[in-house]
Amino acid sequence: MKFATTKIGDITIRYAASRSEGKPQLLLTSPQPMSVLTYRNWWDRLTQSFDVVAVDLPNHGGSDPARHVTTVSEQAAFLGQILDHFELSHPHAVAPDMGTPTLMRFMADNPGWIRSATVGDAGVVGKVEGSFLFRTLVYSRLAQWATLSAGGPIGGRIYCAAANSIGYRLSKPSREAKADYLAGSTRFAKLRGQVGFLGSYPQETPALERDVATIEAPVQVLHGEFDTFVSVSNSQRLADLLPNSRFALIPGAAHYAWEDNPSDYLEKVLNFIEEVEATANSAKQA
Repeated sequence: MKFATTKIGDITIRYAASRSEGKPQLLLTSPQPMSVLTYRNWWDRLTQSFDVVAVDLPNHGGSDPARHVTTVSEQAAFLGQILDHFELSHPHAVAPDMGTPTLMRFMADNPGWIRSATVGDAGVVGKVEGSFLFRTLVYSRLAQWATLSAGGPIGGRIYCAAANSIGYRLSKPSREAKADYLAGSTRFAKLRGQVGFLGSYPQETPALERDVATIEAPVQVLHGEFDTFVSVSNSQRLADLLPNSRFALIPGAAHYAWEDNPSDYLEKVLNFIEEVEATANSAKQA
């Protein structure tokens, strides 16, 4: 993966891309507190089949901090600017973790723009469930303040260490990846945005519980079988509410299922997109 930067509005965004006109378009978004380097194990296969763009969202990875793009709704609105900037019309999208509520909000507000979505491993609808740490980061102002009070270098290291301790069961991130993830969280302004995103859930997820029922595009919801941070029930409830969805567990994986068991996750992504493309082609021929 070769990274570059571009300006979208007033925010510098880091991305990796392999543009191939005529191939199906694919958008990948960064998890939290990670970057799109998390998809490094997929990159060669994806570039063979897709016109692909992977983007670090504001406040994440190598992209700029942006206080005005913090909440789920603000990230979703900015996602539209990302799609316009990269001329992604009707792409497939892979958006686990924080990308899930962001993409669901965007799809509910912009019907027909996203061709299909693979999401999961996130709290999205209604009251979110999970470990004590996850729930306090979402619902406790005191816990949010405590995470930020140590400052970016210390608070970010603690945040990343806690995430890494529960994110993996089958694998470990490379030294390069860990350094990249850490660099994206040790600047105070970025950490503030990441904590603020979780802190927006109490206002955002009740509305999403109502609005995801309007999403007609096919959605695949995946979740790590042994995720102890964000309960599997969150993804199951999302799949149940979506009118055109499927749900599956990623065998053996912890919270970062797409990186913990990358081969199984990628196969599900590729098979799902292939089915969506085949269905669309059949409809055109009919």
